[in-house]
Amino acid sequence: MDKQYYLNPNIKRTNLEESYTPEQVQEYIRCSQDPVYFIQKYVKINALDEGLVPFSLRGYQENLIKGYHENRKCIVKSSRQSGKCCGINTPIRLRNKKTGQIIQMTIGEFYEHNKNNM
Repeated sequence: MDKQYYLNPNIKRTNLEESYTPEQVQEYIRCSQDPVYFIQKYVKINALDEGLVPFSLRGYQENLIKGYHENRKCIVKSSRQSGKCCGINTPIRLRNKKTGQIIQMTIGEFYEHNKNNM
């Protein structure tokens, strides 16, 4: 049985037994305690011109992530469209510019819809 998920060697299948070195365990613990470190070290985005590049957080994004990590409940006063989303089930409202029709769906549904229509 392959260890990868479908044809992507970067994603492991579920229920695989792994063994870790003490250094890997320490890195795992550090990542679980410091989400900013984890993002800056391990998260990558696909940029149009450069390809796969490390995700670079802006100052306000670091502050938001630290705030979410350190506090169970947060209220954020911020502008629209500034790169924040709570999760795949975050509800969003979309308006068709031509018809004016407004629909509501989750970020996950929006992603799946656009992924299948590109």
